[in-house]
Amino acid sequence: MRRGRVVELTDGRQASYQVVGSGWPALMLAGGPGLGAAFMYHHAELFTDTLESYLIDPHGSGRSTSPRDASVYSPEGHAVFYDEVRHALDLGEVLLLGESVGATTALTYAALFPEQVNGCIAVSAFGVGPAAGTGAASSAEAEAERGLVRHAGAAWYPEARPVMDEWTERVLAADDAHEVERMFRLVLPMYTAHPDRPDVAAGLEALRRRVTFDLAAVKAWEAGLYRTIDLRPLLAKITCPTLVVAGELDFICGPAQARPICEAIPSAQLEIIPDCGHFPASEAPRAYSEAVLLFLAASRKSAGGRLAPSRPPPPG
Repeated sequence: MRRGRVVELTDGRQASYQVVGSGWPALMLAGGPGLGAAFMYHHAELFTDTLESYLIDPHGSGRSTSPRDASVYSPEGHAVFYDEVRHALDLGEVLLLGESVGATTALTYAALFPEQVNGCIAVSAFGVGPAAGTGAASSAEAEAERGLVRHAGAAWYPEARPVMDEWTERVLAADDAHEVERMFRLVLPMYTAHPDRPDVAAGLEALRRRVTFDLAAVKAWEAGLYRTIDLRPLLAKITCPTLVVAGELDFICGPAQARPICEAIPSAQLEIIPDCGHFPASEAPRAYSEAVLLFLAASRKSAGGRLAPSRPPPPG
């Protein structure tokens, strides 16, 4: 990974970022919400020979300037921020790769700025909130409970389950980002299909080391942003090739979320990874990377090979 950089935006704001690999320029969008871009490193390192991955800290994370208005922590606000960074870095069309809430932002970005996006990979995307009042929302809630109780026999479960059940209340009561980070590290095993498998356990430890939260961002999300999200009316505006990836056993952003998202996008394909949870890049790296590379190859071929410039990043 290259040394961290900072790029200047308008009105005295700035964004911090790092660049990994070479090839097709890609914006890596972290989830959380409020997680720093380093949380996406496990994606970038899988594609160092294929993607020039820009790991950009969301506004409020790392050294990226915090927004003045908490409403800007919405998917639309994040999309506008990332496009400002893309423009400041003098990047042309880019690939978007987002995970979890970062995938929600990637899909929103692709819909709002279609002329700037030549491909979108949405991993473990959240698209339909519980207040959407639809069958999709009900299916997602049922899927969530089934996924959580799978781990009921684990030694860590009795401590982690109350934190998960009371997540919103605890986040809104927190006055220190380190408390949310501690909570997230505790519940991380719930996001995986097999947290005690040695390779998955090692991946979880790597993710724990990268956990840093912007408290304002996660509070804004838990205060109500997530409940009313329904991306489906926006998704029809996406014109670029899109890959929607979900783990079969992801309790929060699994098939019940992925299928209605994919169905709403004109040019999307769906990849459900068997026996996998929320983090395919860590839990099923081979299956995940193969799906992504096949998608990139097909997208590059359809565009006549013009999507893979290799050049140094702009100064910052």
